[in-house]
Amino acid sequence: MSVISDNIRYLMLGLFPDGPIGGLVLTVYLSVLIGAASFVVGVVLASIAFVPSAPVRFASRMLIHGVRGVPSLAFLFWVYFLIPRLVKIDISPLMSATIALGIYHGAYIAEDLRGGIQSIGAGQWQAGRALGLRTTQLLHRVILPQSIRAVTPTLISRFVNLFMYTSIVSTLGILDFARAAILVNNRELVYPMQVFGFVGLTYLAIGYGITRAGKRLEQRWNWAPKIGTRTNAI
Repeated sequence: MSVISDNIRYLMLGLFPDGPIGGLVLTVYLSVLIGAASFVVGVVLASIAFVPSAPVRFASRMLIHGVRGVPSLAFLFWVYFLIPRLVKIDISPLMSATIALGIYHGAYIAEDLRGGIQSIGAGQWQAGRALGLRTTQLLHRVILPQSIRAVTPTLISRFVNLFMYTSIVSTLGILDFARAAILVNNRELVYPMQVFGFVGLTYLAIGYGITRAGKRLEQRWNWAPKIGTRTNAI
């Protein structure tokens, strides 16, 4: 395992401090950034799916289906090459990856949250409307907090997948953990099992940690409603 110990700093930090930070630290940073962006996108799209305006709901559904119908790598390339042409400014690969994967995973999270919203009993919608709450107020103050708790296991699985999927940013030349491992393997040539075995075990350990943390959070929120049959809430 000398190949790992000899290259551990590069695998963890990339070129830092002599250059931009990379490696595993950049992968974790990207995962947090994209996770936050995708959650916000998911909440917005899921909320729009329940607004009174039919054209707005339709546009939201088409956006979700359109994004989900494209491979993540193709969508990443679309954003990376299209946005600079549209806005006429240079956008870094890191920003392009954050925007693209934030929207892409946000579309999937929107569907998870929509299922959570539909699991909330119709009585809570009726009670909120009886209190004079508008649909947006009712969603964000009453329905969404409960639906997020209801789909916590699904969201945890989604964020584990998101952490794994950040490896595709290496196709844009970003020195994340996966790309650092590829470069180390190309340089050493004769240790692919050791290099990629270490990478796989690291991803496994972090994914397991996220899963365990999510499990504890789920146990704290075990009062949340369970996903059941669809209710005619609105």
